[in-house]
Amino acid sequence: MWKLHAPYLDLSHRMATDFDLVILGAGPAGCATALAAIAAGVERVAILDRPARQAFRVGESAAPDVVAKLRLLGISDDLEARGHRPYYTNLSLWAGERRFDDFLHRSTGDGWHLDRERFDEDLRQASCVRGAQLLTPAVLESLRWDSGEWQLQITYQGKQHLLCCRYLVDASGRRAALCRRLGIERKRLDDLVAVACKWPNAGRLEGITLVESVADGWWYATRLPDGSALLALMSDAALVRQKGLRNRETFYALWAQTEELQQWLQPTRRHALSLTCFAAYSGFVTRAAGPGWIAVGDALAAFDPLTSSGISNALGDGLAAAPVITDWLHNNGLHAAEQYAFRANRGVTRFLREWQGQYSLERRWSDHPFWAHRCEAMPI
Repeated sequence: MWKLHAPYLDLSHRMATDFDLVILGAGPAGCATALAAIAAGVERVAILDRPARQAFRVGESAAPDVVAKLRLLGISDDLEARGHRPYYTNLSLWAGERRFDDFLHRSTGDGWHLDRERFDEDLRQASCVRGAQLLTPAVLESLRWDSGEWQLQITYQGKQHLLCCRYLVDASGRRAALCRRLGIERKRLDDLVAVACKWPNAGRLEGITLVESVADGWWYATRLPDGSALLALMSDAALVRQKGLRNRETFYALWAQTEELQQWLQPTRRHALSLTCFAAYSGFVTRAAGPGWIAVGDALAAFDPLTSSGISNALGDGLAAAPVITDWLHNNGLHAAEQYAFRANRGVTRFLREWQGQYSLERRWSDHPFWAHRCEAMPI
């Protein structure tokens, strides 16, 4: 269990500069890696966080296995007590077929509608309580590998600092800041974006996450713990620009044309829309780990939001990264890194197969750019 509301360490005047492990990113993947590494005996851990400027967070639907992974990280699995709400089924209208995918029938336990800000903050608090030093806001300016250690030039609270560490984790999300600096190739499969808003009333979406395919992409809607709804139109960036999908009137009109969504969430004009665009593309790096470094979460592989697997994968990567980190710190070993790479390859291969299979079911708009691209053979 973590102690709630533990203050972050004020390191502005007494900041340590030598660490065993430095993690770039304080999202679920970065914090899970910190928690798992500390539990495995890694003592000097720092997390560098560069908070994103976003109107709100997306990624509110979590798979049932998130609870088990939190338990493995030593975190309370009583998500309801922390303000999150269970959900029981995914409702989809896809390829003209209406389908309920009920978790009860799969005996996997409930999914979760998360308060993402609270979920992420709790993970950061837990990491600090266990001993990680969270440096925020911190910007990585440069790095180099020298004589078996990393030297990082950072800007933290407006001042320049030089940090040294033996191991470095890329948990920086889709931008994959470390992998990019190391020259690791990242394959990008599409240009999916989410045009999203919060809607004051979740309507009939209690316990449900809804997906509906349309000509230029698909709709996603889910209830948030505070009773509002997250609504997003998923499409390609070029189509969003060409068709003005960020225009409120266009968004309203397309919402009103849906067959299933409008039955659960009414597009009334009593509430003003405030639309925000989020990156949601799929992609993966071609190397998962190497001497003194590893990639986790979206920095390793970002999967289509249709899978609702982002948070589960982030926590799972953190758990899987811990033996890789300790193998290097204790032995300069890479055997665990090889196993981690095999695991990542299996995950990407499975995703590509399921991703292409799911999109290929929708044949009504096969000549439309959004669907035509996803029916093509994708690189592995």
